[in-house]
Amino acid sequence: MRPTGIVFLNGRFVAAGRAAISVFDRGLLYGDGLFETMRSYRGVAFALEQHLERLGRSARLLGITVPSHDWPAVLTALLRRNHLLRTDAAIRLTVTRGVCAPGILPREVPVATTIMSARRIGREYARARQRGVEVAVLPFSRNDFLAEHKSLNYLAPVLGRLLAAQHDADEGVFVDDSGHLCEGTTSSLFLVRHGVISTVPATGILPGITRRVVLDLAAQSGIAKAEQPLTRRDLSECDEAFLTSSVGEIVPVVKVGHEPVGTGRPGAITRALQRLYGEAVERYRAERGQKSGVRSQPRRSRG
Repeated sequence: MRPTGIVFLNGRFVAAGRAAISVFDRGLLYGDGLFETMRSYRGVAFALEQHLERLGRSARLLGITVPSHDWPAVLTALLRRNHLLRTDAAIRLTVTRGVCAPGILPREVPVATTIMSARRIGREYARARQRGVEVAVLPFSRNDFLAEHKSLNYLAPVLGRLLAAQHDADEGVFVDDSGHLCEGTTSSLFLVRHGVISTVPATGILPGITRRVVLDLAAQSGIAKAEQPLTRRDLSECDEAFLTSSVGEIVPVVKVGHEPVGTGRPGAITRALQRLYGEAVERYRAERGQKSGVRSQPRRSRG
């Protein structure tokens, strides 16, 4: 694939085909870095503050200094240069420790490498939200303290998604050594039973931004919720299930290992939360769009 468009690299906007980093960048050599993926809606990145806060929290743990760019302004300029202000886009912000002499222990304090890129959201996301997806339960876990941070070490999700695809599934769900469900390779998992939405506690999993928004929306709208351990049996006996992620939003799970979840169709609570999430996005976009000067555009079908 030949890269196209414009990226933001270390303080400059450059053509994607000419963007390059050193072969000694620690992000490349050791996965020594972090990233955030967010979704912009007609020029406004939803929950941008929460994404930057999570990135900063993880950067402090690793001892990486994130450059103090005006990230909202950078993001808007990037979308404008890529002609993505009038549509929905996925934005990725990557920060590595930077370039220094090879060795596990960084013996100097390098300048962090920062990259921001953007791409148009494909129609497959809208189809997944409408029709639902199939998931496969994976035979391994990503349950360690680093799972709580969005690091560049993404081999477990890559392997998980490969295994899921081999079983004709769209997403894979990690399980821990006790057989408890954890999270998807790139998503948080929710189950619905008897009108209550349940998800696992945010310990040993990535504290998803969309996961938190959904829990808050449920509380505000009177939908009962619980954060508790979940088992494979819970998954097989639930009435509904759905996945959450920043780019995918709320995606119904209609099959697990070719077996239907509930009726095999997206459920009423999942649909209600999709509507509430869409309304939350529109409120956020209207408020932030006015502050940033992004002109309001007529609402279109997302994805």
